[in-house]
Amino acid sequence: MTTRTPRPVRLAGLHAALMTPYDEAGEISKPCLARLVERALGHGLDGIYVGGSTGESLLLSVTERELVFREVAQAAAGRGALIGHVGAIATRDAERLARCCAASGYHAVSAIPPIYFRHSVSAVRDYYSAIVQAAGGLPLIIYNVPAMTGIQFSLADLKGLLSLPGVAGVKQTVVDMYQMEQLRRAYPDLLLLNGFDEMLLAGLVSGANGGIGSTYGIMGHRWVEMRRRLEAGDVRGAFEMQSRCNQVIDLLVELGVFPALKYLLARLGVIRTPLCRKPMASLGPAVERLDEVARELAREC
Repeated sequence: MTTRTPRPVRLAGLHAALMTPYDEAGEISKPCLARLVERALGHGLDGIYVGGSTGESLLLSVTERELVFREVAQAAAGRGALIGHVGAIATRDAERLARCCAASGYHAVSAIPPIYFRHSVSAVRDYYSAIVQAAGGLPLIIYNVPAMTGIQFSLADLKGLLSLPGVAGVKQTVVDMYQMEQLRRAYPDLLLLNGFDEMLLAGLVSGANGGIGSTYGIMGHRWVEMRRRLEAGDVRGAFEMQSRCNQVIDLLVELGVFPALKYLLARLGVIRTPLCRKPMASLGPAVERLDEVARELAREC
């Protein structure tokens, strides 16, 4: 019997944005969730970000999202930080999900702003405050991802949200490294997590003290090595590793990031099917260029 040793929780670290795997019928696969957790933590990452964009969260029911939170917590068993994304269109759904994370042993919650309808600044603040209260003391990480939400937070907007009790940090999935540096300068102790994998090195240099990424689940060992080189002062070596990762990302972007990631995970034997939740498309049965990437990653791990 394998003994699972608890690890110190490190929110200011590298966290894999977890995918949601399905079986052939399109239902959530619990065994595959467990294997995704094992792969991420086995690569030396600091934790897992559950139920975000990569997890297709807004394509799942609230009940399905709760199931994922519980299964991942059980599989992780205290071996890394757990951050649960609870953002939803309706505040009551976000509150319910935050309560589930608190009950399941998560270390923090995160949330996109309420989307689709136009809301006032005060309504957005109330939404985040309600999540903090429902989370029962867990810190909240604002998820700033304008490319997906259509909501562009200014520096003043973010400062206003960071003034709310219980808000501990920001996941910055933006290309604006100037804003990243401004946040670090204004808040030296802020939990500031980079969101775009292809810009992790730029984010870390600009003030981020961690990152959350979709590709960490397939090549987390590379990202951990990139951070090690940067912390050792080997900027050129860190850049070379970022560039190596970006060659894979170039292909993912060309083919469709989430479908291509699931294809790779299926080829690596981590998940059973490469299915995405409709209307998101899934890739066909054979993609030669991705097969080559899968073989390369398999050799490395």
